[in-house]
Amino acid sequence: MVETKSGTMTKEQVLERANRILGFSGGRAAAEHAFSGALTLMTVVYGEGSRQMAALLQRREEITKREGGSLWDQEMFDAVRGCVANLREEVEAGLLTSVERRVTSDVLSDFLQLARTALDENSEDAKNVAAVLAAAAYEDTIRRIAKEHAGVIGRDKLDKVVTALKDAGLLASPQLGIAVSYLSFRNHALHAEWDKIDRAGVSSVLGFVEQLLLKHFA
Repeated sequence: MVETKSGTMTKEQVLERANRILGFSGGRAAAEHAFSGALTLMTVVYGEGSRQMAALLQRREEITKREGGSLWDQEMFDAVRGCVANLREEVEAGLLTSVERRVTSDVLSDFLQLARTALDENSEDAKNVAAVLAAAAYEDTIRRIAKEHAGVIGRDKLDKVVTALKDAGLLASPQLGIAVSYLSFRNHALHAEWDKIDRAGVSSVLGFVEQLLLKHFA
């Protein structure tokens, strides 16, 4: 599932939307509609400000400077269709997930190492830094597992992502209960509620994330 400003999308809905955009035809209004739809879909799949979005925006600017009338319409349709067709192929083939998986383990391992280094320092500030890093690693790991194995592409609320992992059979007892309990830890760290976080809790979250990394990204 994918949470966007307009609602929630599954991988299948992303592909359906791509196919609809590829089928657009007509004049200026239809071309603008296709262009806007492509930008929305790119935000869902690639993220805000991606190079793919930048390329399409630049192409639109080039066409606008050079063309008018029906020529503008056709060139815009061609540009949009090229971008959306490529997006569809990447989503269908799982190429985006494959690329991300190659770097996920190393990046998150670095987060965990930084958190443990901070936790080794015997100060409240260091504990708080470790808590933020642990919370970020926990959330990112959960989201990446959901994206690769449960078709969750985007920014669903984290409790919904955990539910999606449960429904997909990727989290079961006792891991499911642990993952749910750490939602509060993540929220405390996010809102700087340091009095609700102790060193043992931080260490526990780090250990849990390490287990998930070994299971899903080793």
